[in-house]
Amino acid sequence: MTQRSFLNINPENTNFLQTTKYTFVIPNLPFARYFCQNVNLPGVTSNEIEVPNPFASAYRHPTKMSFEAFTITFLVDEDLKVWEETFKWIVSLTRPESYSQYIKSINADASPYQDGLLTINTNANISNIRIKFRNVFPVSLGGIQFSTMNSADTTPTADVTFRYDIFDIERL
Repeated sequence: MTQRSFLNINPENTNFLQTTKYTFVIPNLPFARYFCQNVNLPGVTSNEIEVPNPFASAYRHPTKMSFEAFTITFLVDEDLKVWEETFKWIVSLTRPESYSQYIKSINADASPYQDGLLTINTNANISNIRIKFRNVFPVSLGGIQFSTMNSADTTPTADVTFRYDIFDIERL
């Protein structure tokens, strides 16, 4: 019987990730799914803790993680639907001018936070992995550049950056 080692174990799947095979959904941004162009899977960091030692520095695992911001780039439609939805969401979180703006925080239960779902597909476009961002909320919305020097075929894009509590990875 052969003993298992790194020399005789091969990966089951040798297909590489294709960065064009994904969908992204936030329930209160229905138009974002259709117009989404770029999504980043944020990085995670954890700063090590130095353990005092008279001879050499030693390090141990930390007690908390930090998640990078989550940014999507979307095409701007002529009705400004995604841009306006995101703008209204930010207004409801920050400085609404009336109580009705505050209470209409885009969500039916009046919660300003949503869960975002990034579904990554296989090469055959079959759902493979789902990243669930918990308690997503927008922190910035990029501007839209208007210019008479652009051709009529130039479609503007805008970025929206989100913060969230944590993300979970689920294999489908």
